[in-house]
Amino acid sequence: MDIFDYKDENEYADRMKTGALLNPRIDSTFKALFTQDTQDSREALHAFLEAATNSKIETVELKPNDAPQLFDGQRRISYDILCTLDNGQHVNIEMQAFNQAYDYGARAEHQVSRLEISGLKKGDNWKKAPKVYQISVLDFVYKNDDEQKSLADTGINHFYMQTKAGRRLANLLNVIFIELPLVIKKEMSIKENTALENWAIFLKEADNPHKQDLIKELTKKEAGLMQAQKTLSSISANRDLWLEEYRYEVYERDRQSSIEAGEERGFKLGLQRGLEKGMQQGMQQGLITLARKYMAKGHTAEEAAEFAEIDVNLLK
Repeated sequence: MDIFDYKDENEYADRMKTGALLNPRIDSTFKALFTQDTQDSREALHAFLEAATNSKIETVELKPNDAPQLFDGQRRISYDILCTLDNGQHVNIEMQAFNQAYDYGARAEHQVSRLEISGLKKGDNWKKAPKVYQISVLDFVYKNDDEQKSLADTGINHFYMQTKAGRRLANLLNVIFIELPLVIKKEMSIKENTALENWAIFLKEADNPHKQDLIKELTKKEAGLMQAQKTLSSISANRDLWLEEYRYEVYERDRQSSIEAGEERGFKLGLQRGLEKGMQQGMQQGLITLARKYMAKGHTAEEAAEFAEIDVNLLK
């Protein structure tokens, strides 16, 4: 059923009474999956990080999610799940359920650079500069053009700084994209898959009632996935998370509708002013309209601008 097939948020939340599972691709559920104060949740996070960084990790410490602001007026960013590992490395894990109007790659690079600059203290040797990771789980294919298609065949891509010939720098800045729509081809090879590929399958299908046999196979193979499945079952009894999931999906559908409406207006405008410029103006106007809806519901201009990913000055 589509989100709008439900009468209201309470009818949607009543799904929990049927034994249905929350969608781990929704931001609030994804965060809850890895941040519960339980052994299962901690072990799931530990296993996921080892799979994503391809390294042995002794300890994981959760950190506050707001990045420090270095100067007045600097754009505020908030991480989804920010961790520090025993070796001093910093990791941010993000879930992005819907494609956005902005370039998600630019956002990921900005976030990983903000992680890096918070790692050194005055007087530290450059050798103390920590390795940092921005791990993004995307429920869409990033940049569906020919170049990216060749890169994204596996659905899991690790980006770092290097020359075209392959000469790398220090490998301090690491961005990992896990593109869930591309992992379907891995469902028939879970015994040969990497741990991270199996994590991707789990996150894509964990709440699918028609794929529970596959989920059982995965949890038998990977202990961390067993802990994740137990945690997902546990938090799926939390009504507040069901309400949050409903509101998030409605918000994103409204956002997409506003963008599409803006694109249509922009296309018409583009016939007169130049197609690309008109499309950009139309998309921006759609996001401004969406932000004003959230201001009408009581949010501040700053909050509404952050929701819509626009400059707050456009609302003044």
